[in-house]
This record gives sequence, C-alpha cells and structure tokens, in this order.
Amino acid sequence: MSVWSDDTNINKVLKAIKELTIDGRQTVDEPTLISKLAKDGTRLSPLDLSKILLTLELLGYINVQLSTKEEKLIKLLKTT
Repeated sequence: MSVWSDDTNINKVLKAIKELTIDGRQTVDEPTLISKLAKDGTRLSPLDLSKILLTLELLGYINVQLSTKEEKLIKLLKTT
C-alpha cells in the first residue's frame, strides 16, 4: 500500500470500524476487525492493516491503543 495511491481498503476498514464500534460507542479489537473484513471479502496482511490503521489515526478518525503486548484496541473518533 502506498500513501499516495487511491486505496479503497482504507474506506473498507473505516466502514468496518464504524459498524463494529456502533458509531464510536464501543471499542473493537484487531482480531475482531480482521474477521469482519475477511467475512466481507477483504483480505489484508497484518502489515497493510497496520499501515491503514496508522493512516486513519494520523487523519484523526480513530485512536489505537495497545491492550496487551500484541492486541490493539481501536476507538472511532470521527463518524464522517
């Protein structure tokens, strides 16, 4: 994934986060997000998902926190 490309995976990930967090009222963990994306037909490598989450966090859409050493919790900040 390139930062300069028009990547629809970012939109798919953001849509899945919106659905799983019930528009920001809950947090979602990374394994739940990966399974939701796989169920919807989007297969992402862990590296690509990390890049997308970092991009969304830098844009101010989400907040990512470490729950355990390997698990991330994702909170939606913006609904648009």
